Amino acid sequence: MRIGAALLLTVMSLGLLLRKSFASLSLAFIQATGKTRFLSIFREIRNQAFLSPVSRQRYRTTLLSELFKRAEETTFLGERFEGVRVAAGNTQGDDVFGLLRMLQPIGKGELARRFPEGVLTKDRFDKRSIQNTSGTTGDRLSVVTNFPKRETARASTMYMLDIATNRSLGLALVDIPPNVCNTVCGLEGPPVTGWLELVSKGIKKKELFKPGFRSDANGLFERRVVLRQDVLAPLDARSPSDLLVQLESTWRSLDKLRPELLRAFPQYLLWISQFVLKTKIKPLGLKFAMPYGGLASGSLLEQVRESLGVQTRNAYGTSELGPLAVSCDDQTAMHVNEHLFELEIMREGQSVNDGDVGEIVVTDFTNTAMPLIRYKVGDVGRFVRGECRCGRTTRRIEVLGRLQETIQLEDRWITPASIAEIAYSDRGVGNFRVDEIGANQYELQIAASLNDRLPDVELIKKKFSELFERPIRVSHRIVPYIQPEPNGKFLTCRLRSFRRNG
Repeated sequence: MRIGAALLLTVMSLGLLLRKSFASLSLAFIQATGKTRFLSIFREIRNQAFLSPVSRQRYRTTLLSELFKRAEETTFLGERFEGVRVAAGNTQGDDVFGLLRMLQPIGKGELARRFPEGVLTKDRFDKRSIQNTSGTTGDRLSVVTNFPKRETARASTMYMLDIATNRSLGLALVDIPPNVCNTVCGLEGPPVTGWLELVSKGIKKKELFKPGFRSDANGLFERRVVLRQDVLAPLDARSPSDLLVQLESTWRSLDKLRPELLRAFPQYLLWISQFVLKTKIKPLGLKFAMPYGGLASGSLLEQVRESLGVQTRNAYGTSELGPLAVSCDDQTAMHVNEHLFELEIMREGQSVNDGDVGEIVVTDFTNTAMPLIRYKVGDVGRFVRGECRCGRTTRRIEVLGRLQETIQLEDRWITPASIAEIAYSDRGVGNFRVDEIGANQYELQIAASLNDRLPDVELIKKKFSELFERPIRVSHRIVPYIQPEPNGKFLTCRLRSFRRNG
């Protein structure tokens, strides 16, 4: 019996090794015979994470200088540079970051108003494509990317998986985003999932030898070999009974696909965890769970770890920028991908000290088709002090929620993460939202957990009130379910006082 078990384990290990070797050799062959170099970019990013901050800054300075030169080709960014009376092309050395600090941050609204003429650089036949995103705020923005940017996004995904799971190739993963069509499918519907389907489609449309077919083939190779990725429909229940039916279907799909990593909207991860506890169903062979956006509270992730028997990892990114940061263990602090991005934490136009909460502002070094320089993504966070035990020297960030859900008081900000931590520390909570209903008046909407436990409403109200350190009025409602936003996402706070200031 022991010999048979040992033989089975040996065969499984050999199969995994061969699959990883095939994927690695395939990537190397594709890079050697084609114009792609995302495997080399991945190695560069991985190596940069262990360099000294001084060495890494020299490389970043070169990237930012080149980005500024391209950005001056646009009318809008040219106006921004003119506003600080410095020409980007004449900025040398470390001064280029000084120029960056002088530029005012911009949001989606201003970029959308200037699109396309004001924000696009000259097309140098760099294989451009356009995508639409609603991001974290719900505001729609069209973003143009070029081939180098898309290559770095692929490399960043490999890097994210490498840090999170110690596997960059051949990892079986399942995604459950809040809106599959907007996040995954794009404007042309869902991507094909098999090689025969892809070839048949190419023959039928007479596109077998066209660039579009090669692009589709690269995408399919990435999804089936590099990532081994499958995508499931979002959980869009309108009642507890509907939700349980959908969770049963989702679980059957997960049981069939047997992923090692489950990436999902944080609320979905919580529901799946509570479904497992309710049904006492045997957990899958999952190893890792990762919430989208880095927006899951510690108490929510604790429930996921306990019920699914997995390790959790946080990752942060946006569809227009790509992966920005990822955690190396189950902590909420994430390593910033400084090889490709400059992240800042700002309040009232000024950078804050490490540890202080502010708005996340990003400069993307690699998208030279539509430079995003000091771009306000609509999230709040803080840099984490101290060194990480993993040895990486990159800065670490903690994402604390969306700006539109942050209660901004005179002396401090109450973040969605701090509110969610209170709510999901109670195992009787299945979903939760704060509604601002007047001056210093808030209503808590609470949906009970799927595992039949009841929330301690009075304790939740007490802890929520203590966040303000001043008298407020708090009421509550127990509801069967909470309605998601039109983009499929759930808000922790719905504030009357929020005004989009892009």
